[in-house]
Amino acid sequence: MAYIDQEVRRLVGKAVHHYGLIDDGDRIAVAVSGGKDSLLLLWILRERLRRLPIRYELVAVHVDLGFEPSTAAPLEDFFRKEGFDYRILRTDYGVQAHRPENRENPCFLCARRRRAALFRQARALGCSKVAFAHNQDDFIETFFINILYGAQTAGIVPRQNFFGGSLVVIRPLALVDSHKVERMVRRLGLPVVENPCPSAGRNARTEIRDFLFGLYRKNRKIRGNIYHAMSHINREYLPPPLKRASVAPKDAAEKRPQGETDA
Repeated sequence: MAYIDQEVRRLVGKAVHHYGLIDDGDRIAVAVSGGKDSLLLLWILRERLRRLPIRYELVAVHVDLGFEPSTAAPLEDFFRKEGFDYRILRTDYGVQAHRPENRENPCFLCARRRRAALFRQARALGCSKVAFAHNQDDFIETFFINILYGAQTAGIVPRQNFFGGSLVVIRPLALVDSHKVERMVRRLGLPVVENPCPSAGRNARTEIRDFLFGLYRKNRKIRGNIYHAMSHINREYLPPPLKRASVAPKDAAEKRPQGETDA
């Protein structure tokens, strides 16, 4: 077994155990966009079943956003070839989100509608959990997006309850950085689907990613330090909150945690 395989499996296992992500008997809807992260997550979650004393079920769910070329066809071929249980949801969410009246923030509207569709499908399938493929870099980037554009210290978490705990979002790639994901996907030869969204690579996340990766190249410890800092808060050395009126109007409108997408 290649070193990268062992390392990614170890980190996924560590996240699953440390954050309590998967239990015996779970039925899990895996959100598969067609990107490298979601394909790897689906692959690894099935591969782990061969080595674990517990059992769980997986259903791959893909939301086609209505762009051309369609992302549904190549993913359906992959699911069938590999024997995955799957559902394809065909929508026009991406096209509608890019209408002229919503030009300022199409990603937020699209992600919200896509997530709602995933949640509805998960519940219809009898799934108690939805697995998203956010990797460690997604956690860090979302943290910075909220600080810079949402005026709050917030991010995404490895496990999150919705609807009173009847549906749980899990993120098993929380400890795996994007470089490791890319290396393992390339080694496995997984068929990554190109993102047809016109906003891909042209948003605040891309700018923050470029900035952070510049730091990582200078010091390999920075990525891990930032991730650990998100759960080691020394409030004694942080200023108390200002009144809401002190926050710029455009920032106050974005108080809800920002920057999260369904990987």
